[in-house]
Amino acid sequence: GTQAPHAVGLAHAARLRGEPVVALAMLGDGGTSEGDFHEALNFAAVLRAPVVFLVQNNGYAISVPLSAQSAAPSLAHKAVGYGMPGRLVDGNDAPAVHAVLGEAVERARAGGGPTLIEALTYRIEAHTNADDATRYRTEPEVEAWREHDPILLLDRALRGLGVLDDGLVQDAADEAEALAARMRAEFHADPELDPMALFTHVYAEPTPQLREQAAQLAAELAAEAEVQH
Repeated sequence: GTQAPHAVGLAHAARLRGEPVVALAMLGDGGTSEGDFHEALNFAAVLRAPVVFLVQNNGYAISVPLSAQSAAPSLAHKAVGYGMPGRLVDGNDAPAVHAVLGEAVERARAGGGPTLIEALTYRIEAHTNADDATRYRTEPEVEAWREHDPILLLDRALRGLGVLDDGLVQDAADEAEALAARMRAEFHADPELDPMALFTHVYAEPTPQLREQAAQLAAELAAEAEVQH
């Protein structure tokens, strides 16, 4: 939740400059238990800042269930205390999330102020590779949510409308794999680094000491290049 106050500041600053910016702050259910969340929503409501808070409620803050984090009927209910609308949406229903977010963004852009949206979803895998999720949840619980996978739901909906078929699905999968392959290749490639970049952007105006150090390094690099040639 630490980025939520920054989103409010960004949105407020953009409005002061007359820019049609709406900030989107995304956080998990665990983030709503942090002080930054309270400060951000309170600040946003008072300033009527054009910001939307999207809480991805997957039921657990690592291993802590929501019931141990909040006694509110829902996290969306918390919006009432801050003086802003609160919306509860099925986070695995892509069209529904798009509709609710779109409405909140337009409201913010029109000067209506912030909105708190709670999207109900689930984390299928463990929190990290060091997390043993079997210690705090059951396999039947996980399997029940697998049937509510957002990609499966969207696939069924689009096929029902006749706008998606196996060919398009395969094309999308091939394109995604090609993109992933390019990204893996770029991640594994050794970067070409310029040692002189060490002195870039250290100060707006380089100090005498920095210029001296840069000159010394440049001389050493030049000498090394001469030896290699």
